[in-house]
Amino acid sequence: MSRRRKLGAAADAEKEVVILTTNPADDPFVAFDAYDDRSLIENTCNREAKEHWFLEHHPKRSEAGVRIHAYFVLLCMALVSGFRAYKSQTDEAERRGQDTAITRYRRQLTVQNRDKVVVFLGGHFGIFRHYEFALLAGIAVAERALMGETVQAVLRRYGVPFSNPDSS
Repeated sequence: MSRRRKLGAAADAEKEVVILTTNPADDPFVAFDAYDDRSLIENTCNREAKEHWFLEHHPKRSEAGVRIHAYFVLLCMALVSGFRAYKSQTDEAERRGQDTAITRYRRQLTVQNRDKVVVFLGGHFGIFRHYEFALLAGIAVAERALMGETVQAVLRRYGVPFSNPDSS
């Protein structure tokens, strides 16, 4: 019986987490909370790297692996800092009313999509121009009718098979 307790105690002792820190704090959980945040970041980053970046394994635990990891972290930090600086400059320029690349892109996107509607039907959806939706809904669109646009033409454009009642 005492042998089981010793084995159980040793197994429980192996599961204990010991965190050493040089950060002076009156509350011992300050270091634990800081480690928890860092652990979350590292584990999430590593999981993302393996799942979405298709990395087969993490860097090896060697001097070269540590060096690569440090370079990668510094590169990521530099990219994020550069992006944040660029974003703050463009946001400030937009507030002043200046034309920036993102405002030109948004304007172009608005122009390309301003006459479109999204129609949902059950688990399906379609993106149509306003006049196409009106034609499919049975509403006559005079301008398009003059151009010869019909419901069948809209259906054909989207590859929808239909039976033409006029051909029977």
